Amino acid sequence: MSGSGAEPGLHRKLVWLTFFRLVTVTVLLGGTALVGWQVGGEAGSYLAPLYGVVAATYAGSLVFAVALRRNAGLVAVAYAQIALDVAIASAVGSLTGGVESVFVFMFSLAVVNGAILLYRRGAIAAAGMALLGYLVMLAATWRPGSAPVVTVFAHGGAFLVTAALASYLAELLRSTGERLAEREGDLEAITALHESIVQSLTSGLVTVDRAERVTFLNVAAEQVTGIPLARALGRPIREVLPLQAGTGRDEVEWVNARGERLTLGYTVFPLMGRAGAEIGSAAIFQDLTRLRAMEQAFQRSERLADLGRVAAGLAHELRNPLASMAGSVELLRAQAPLGGDERRLLDIVLREASRLDELVTEFLRFARPAPLRPGAVDLASLLEDALRVFTNDPAAAGLVLSREISPAPAACDPDQIRQVVWNLLRNAAQALGGRGGRIAVACGGEDGGAWFAVEDDGPGIPPAERERIFLPFHTTKERGTGLGLAVVQRIVDAHGGRVEVRSAPGQGARFTVHLPGPARAAETG
Repeated sequence: MSGSGAEPGLHRKLVWLTFFRLVTVTVLLGGTALVGWQVGGEAGSYLAPLYGVVAATYAGSLVFAVALRRNAGLVAVAYAQIALDVAIASAVGSLTGGVESVFVFMFSLAVVNGAILLYRRGAIAAAGMALLGYLVMLAATWRPGSAPVVTVFAHGGAFLVTAALASYLAELLRSTGERLAEREGDLEAITALHESIVQSLTSGLVTVDRAERVTFLNVAAEQVTGIPLARALGRPIREVLPLQAGTGRDEVEWVNARGERLTLGYTVFPLMGRAGAEIGSAAIFQDLTRLRAMEQAFQRSERLADLGRVAAGLAHELRNPLASMAGSVELLRAQAPLGGDERRLLDIVLREASRLDELVTEFLRFARPAPLRPGAVDLASLLEDALRVFTNDPAAAGLVLSREISPAPAACDPDQIRQVVWNLLRNAAQALGGRGGRIAVACGGEDGGAWFAVEDDGPGIPPAERERIFLPFHTTKERGTGLGLAVVQRIVDAHGGRVEVRSAPGQGARFTVHLPGPARAAETG
């Protein structure tokens, strides 16, 4: 609200009416003075007073401009402007023929201006001032027979009728404006609520026009796609999201703008206009990547649990006769006189028996894992210890080991995670196949936990094999057991973590293990 007790928008109306007054006085009085000057004689005798009226109008407008810059006392300024308009009309009328002047209509303009500025009270005040000014003009210019009573009453009645009509229209305009402002406020509130709801959705929302060009993305959609709304607007939907037109729910695997491989679940539905015509379509979608990974992990755990129960008994049954066979062969080799070929055959039997015993031991570790003994562990120290041991292993011969290790506190069983690190290092060495190469180890902290990674520059994992590398007994190596990565997956799952694999043929493989931090483990423990 501008000024003390002022109506909203009064300042703006005062500015415009000041400008309108200057233009009106300049055009009307300036034109009249110009005509009088050209005619000359007695017609030009009122030019000097008219110039004075023009000058007084400009001076008054300058005073009002200064007052309006202060933006205070606007109601008083409005009444002063009405009085100025009436004074100008009285002066001009007195100079141009009194009641017979063609400028008597300026009194009505003053009444209209009063209604515009202050509505009904302004119209009433302006009508009273106009009648008073008209009577003053009449007294100043009266001569016997110069002002018929009918003319005087006609002018006075015109002022009153103008005041009544202008005040009615002004009040109608004000009430309409108030209702419109109220509706605009409601619309703004509804729009703000709608925008808040849409932007607060945890699901992504995208809308497209009939040409299938993007018209809107909410915040969740920007986060999933990696594309801000400003860049997405007007682009074909297939450049932003791989959605298929139609109804019902569907899923798609897709790589977003940040290079992340995601599984999206989405539903597409038409957008209808007020007339019932289709104006485009919209889609609601969710990132189901972690959910699907959890489902796969759960299904894998169920399969492994079933397999473990069966395999545990079978492994024990295998280990007992295997130990008997190995002991018998050792005794036979020690007591019986054997030739070179016989001794070589017995060595083969013992070596293969040892390998079978190692396989059974690893399988038992997989089928019946030891209970977790979690604690606060710094992955950096654990990795350093594992690397020192691995460096002296024959499998590491000819390999270049690099490390990028930062402090990374995690909540885990150090013995079991050390087994995970060892299995990943052996797996990387086996992938390089004794041809030399590089193995890189890294670790660091992340939001809510820690991670470590083992990466090699070997031949990589074929896409067809990537989904099966964690299955028990699945191996592509000549002497692999197929249990190393299965044990890794089982241990990490037991810790509530996850394993990510990134590989491409000819570009090596990177295994990243994510583990919970001490704080998060305490919350979920």
